[in-house]
Amino acid sequence: MHQSGRAAGWRLALRLACLAGLALLGSCGLGGDTLEEIRSRGELRVATLNGPTTYFIGPESPLGAEYVLAEKFAAELGVKLTVVVEADRAGLRRAIDTGRADLAAAQLGDHARWQKVALVSAPYSESPLFWVYDKSQPRPRTPSDIAKLRAVVVEDSAEHAWLEHRRNKDSVKIRYTLVPRNVGREPLELVASGRADVTLMDGREFAAARVLHPSVDVAFALPQQRDLHWMVRQDGRDLLKAVNEFLARTREAPVESILEIERLTSPMALPRANSEQLAIDIETRLPELRPHFEEAAELTGLDWRLLAALGYQESMWDAKAVSPFGAQGLMMLMPRTGRSLGIVNPFDERESIITGARYLAQLYDTVPMRIRQPDRLWMAIASYNMGYGHLEDARVLTARQGGDSDAWIDVRERLMLLSDEFWYLQMKNGYARGFETKTLVDRVQQYWGLLQERFPQKSSPTPASTLAQAAAPIRIDAERQEPTR
Repeated sequence: MHQSGRAAGWRLALRLACLAGLALLGSCGLGGDTLEEIRSRGELRVATLNGPTTYFIGPESPLGAEYVLAEKFAAELGVKLTVVVEADRAGLRRAIDTGRADLAAAQLGDHARWQKVALVSAPYSESPLFWVYDKSQPRPRTPSDIAKLRAVVVEDSAEHAWLEHRRNKDSVKIRYTLVPRNVGREPLELVASGRADVTLMDGREFAAARVLHPSVDVAFALPQQRDLHWMVRQDGRDLLKAVNEFLARTREAPVESILEIERLTSPMALPRANSEQLAIDIETRLPELRPHFEEAAELTGLDWRLLAALGYQESMWDAKAVSPFGAQGLMMLMPRTGRSLGIVNPFDERESIITGARYLAQLYDTVPMRIRQPDRLWMAIASYNMGYGHLEDARVLTARQGGDSDAWIDVRERLMLLSDEFWYLQMKNGYARGFETKTLVDRVQQYWGLLQERFPQKSSPTPASTLAQAAAPIRIDAERQEPTR
């Protein structure tokens, strides 16, 4: 009996030890308390990439599909979002593996490299994959055509992972050359320059990058779309559950238009540049708006015709306009900017015009005084669209390349580089829609010139209005198109 009781005691002690061990594993290794840890520290750490489809700094705040989604998830958890920006996917994996990030969100696919370091979420969206070619060459239409051509793919990319995954599954064997990241040679550039024939490219990334290389186009889309996932730290099974529940709700929302292949492959719509339409709008819309533009000019010292030109470019004088990025009203102000300047109703014509003029004047004062006119004004208008930080990045690039960082004509030519991954990853503020800013300033110059001709200035009461004589508006001929909203 004594030995039996002692054995029972040992068995009980062993059971308690096992339970304690399991509890310890649950808290340290199996991921039962990750959400509690995140809530205790008050922040969700999300690793991502800087780029148009993931995360980038907008005129006043971060933007990008992954950022917006991660911000909503952090809000549901009741914590702030901290973004951990990495240069490439290898950096994302290291951030997860070393605990610097709780999850990674960057249009990622489920493949072996991720499965070694993270828990893979359920798919939350899809993105097409396109074979892209130079339009001056015969269009390949089948995988067999691609197999005969010089194909290039970025190393450690979604496209590279896809081709590796399909290597032993597809009957047609496609040979390709891997292009290392950050060597200054993007696949689209190689195709456009004739040094490669085709490249495989994610549909969303192609939609954002095609404006830089108008000579390339989609040959055909792969029949299967690529599933997109978030990657969760390996000890975060409770976090994975919360992520999957959140992402499941996002899938129930209407499909974003950017996922439509037809929309992805259509040429980018530029703002309207048509003097005939402006002439019509001058007669029908401007008379009721002109007093507001003149009042704003009195308050800021800027030419009312310049303000009218900027307003026309931003919204075509539509007081109810809203952009995909959240800009509002006739002068297309971002909500935070409007609030900081005291706006009450962003859709009120007078309020929007006066607030937009005050914001432009503020940016004009921010641009270094040593910069001569009209260059200083053009840089202020560029900042109005892209944010002052991105303008400074363009000036830094200009100086690095031997240009004059105080001359708009030199800075203007570097704006496009802020949309090129090789260059924007080197800049403090990262990706920007530089091509859009370049077009915007060109259009404002054109519209201002037309308004100067229609309403000659008899006197120049303010220093800013004398710029009408100094500036030589750029004439741009283009088909009538709807403005970017």
